[in-house]
Amino acid sequence: MSRLRSLAIVLRRWPFSETSLTLRLLTPEHGTLSLLGKGVNKLGSGSFAVLDTWALVEIEFGGREGAELLDLYSARLLDRNSGLERDPERLAAAAVLAEIAEDAAPPGQASQEIFEWLRRALAALATQPTEQDPASVVVPALMRGLFLLGLDPTLEAEPAATGDRRWFSPEGGGLIYAPARPHAHARLLSSRVHALLRRLAGSELAETPKPQEEAARDSEPWDESLTILVEFLHYHAERAPRAWPLLQERRRRRKRTV
Repeated sequence: MSRLRSLAIVLRRWPFSETSLTLRLLTPEHGTLSLLGKGVNKLGSGSFAVLDTWALVEIEFGGREGAELLDLYSARLLDRNSGLERDPERLAAAAVLAEIAEDAAPPGQASQEIFEWLRRALAALATQPTEQDPASVVVPALMRGLFLLGLDPTLEAEPAATGDRRWFSPEGGGLIYAPARPHAHARLLSSRVHALLRRLAGSELAETPKPQEEAARDSEPWDESLTILVEFLHYHAERAPRAWPLLQERRRRRKRTV
């Protein structure tokens, strides 16, 4: 394989040796890549402190065709997304979204749309004012991520009979109407949550709200909507994101300190 150059987002990294790293990156043209960064932790490597998790970088890589690990030749930092480090909730949210991106972008498959989705979501989380709720970025991004996975929930349906109640059922594919709780797991869906999810279903990724819009954003049912979408993902992907329990805990702590 000849040397290739690409934009990339660092999804995961772990030590290979004292000075080298194994890396999992998302690229627009090649999907996810597993790379060996030999000597990148040396001060004179040119890549020292460049390959932080969630960083946007430009890489040069190559290696033997079909190799499990390709070689990283160089990396240039474009954006560290350092705003994610302001609090653990943003880091946990980034991890949840990155897991979705990794699942949606198999190795060797062009993944431009997924790459741009994750890049924009991480940038929105990193630059959002500290006083604003990260869920106002995470929930719209999660809705878009479900769509990219081909798992977008049904949110348009009509009741079959007067008196039917509105439920959200992962097993039922989303919105269903029934007079009583369905046998499968389902949550009674309030009109506010339903309206929010319908609004977000047609949005690629909601922009960070302007200051004058934040009061209205604060009143949105973010927690309930976030839980509903992750439960839907859990059912259809057969597992919840590994970072989901951490994000739940950080959101509980946020509530206790507000």
